[in-house]
Amino acid sequence: MHVLKRLLMMNFEDNTEAYLTKDMCAYPYYLGKDHGWSCTYAYFTNGNPLKNAQFEQYCALKCLGKADDYKKQRKIAAEYLRQHVKELDVLCCFNYGGASYSLPRLAKRLNPAIKTYIKLDMNESGFSHFYDGTFLRKIKIVPEYWKSYAVDLFTVENRSFYKVLKEMRLFKNRIEYLPNAVSLFGVDLGKISRPKQKENILLTVGRLGKHVKNNELLVEAIRKVDRNLFNDWKFLFVGAAEAHFVEYVKRICESDAWMAEHLLLVGEIRDRKRLYELYAKSKIMCMTSRSEGFCIAILEAMYFGAYPILTDFGRSVQEVTNHNQYGSIVPQNNVNILTEVLEKIAQDGALSELNFAVEKFAQESFSYDVWTKKLDEYLTDLLTR
Repeated sequence: MHVLKRLLMMNFEDNTEAYLTKDMCAYPYYLGKDHGWSCTYAYFTNGNPLKNAQFEQYCALKCLGKADDYKKQRKIAAEYLRQHVKELDVLCCFNYGGASYSLPRLAKRLNPAIKTYIKLDMNESGFSHFYDGTFLRKIKIVPEYWKSYAVDLFTVENRSFYKVLKEMRLFKNRIEYLPNAVSLFGVDLGKISRPKQKENILLTVGRLGKHVKNNELLVEAIRKVDRNLFNDWKFLFVGAAEAHFVEYVKRICESDAWMAEHLLLVGEIRDRKRLYELYAKSKIMCMTSRSEGFCIAILEAMYFGAYPILTDFGRSVQEVTNHNQYGSIVPQNNVNILTEVLEKIAQDGALSELNFAVEKFAQESFSYDVWTKKLDEYLTDLLTR
């Protein structure tokens, strides 16, 4: 039986060039590249429209307008869907509620044969919206049954979320597990420079100074470490930095020559080859976030063998470390324990073996080759029912 595989993914965030390597773009790209799908990624942006000839060989890019007015975006997206729904076999949206529910309902009215799919992109608060173990929550989610009736398939990135949600009547027989992965789009692994031995580098990556990232916790832990253990280490903070965080680090470094020598604000690295080479050189990746979804930066660092030390910002830390087997998890806002773990891992004589084990685990567990094949199976099964 020949199955048409025409998929539209719609995203309402402010899309930038970096989104071409994120899950919402990576999955349609790899579906088109490796599994014969005809994919379109429809998006909004406050910047320049996305253009990439290599990407568009396998997934068309359609800019729908600016990402500055959600109500207007919903109208534009609905009109685009009306024009193209008869040309589609699968409609995909992200998260839950709002347009992610209304667009599938519209699509089903206009094209009853279409299948609809929501990638939940779920964090802890999203999970608690559906489940917290209380009877009151069961009552509060009753409207979700009607709102989501037109959704044929959900996927969720966290296995522990999946185990709970699949038993709920709301998601029964229409939810699957699908983690985020590491995109190699635009990167030639054979050209990534990888040292025979990693360097004494600890790095963190993200929007430095944002409250949610809690970068100050790592800075304070670095100030407290036994400096004899870290005299030949560098602590690299990678990412665009808030002005207040730059000033905070500057004040510390002006009064502490050791910190000035060892702590560096690298800035944003947009060249993914350069970023991946930095991961490949680094022994430790430390993220001290207060909350995260399924953090791609951590997966990327692990993919190139950096050992993760993470604050306990949610159940996804258990997922990415396989329950502490391939990383260390520390409590939130406890600088003393973080300091102790930094010291313990840095002087661990088996750190090089840990780096290798982390790399092997990440490459086997978070590959788009593996998980796009699984998504193709999920969606093809929908289309043949």
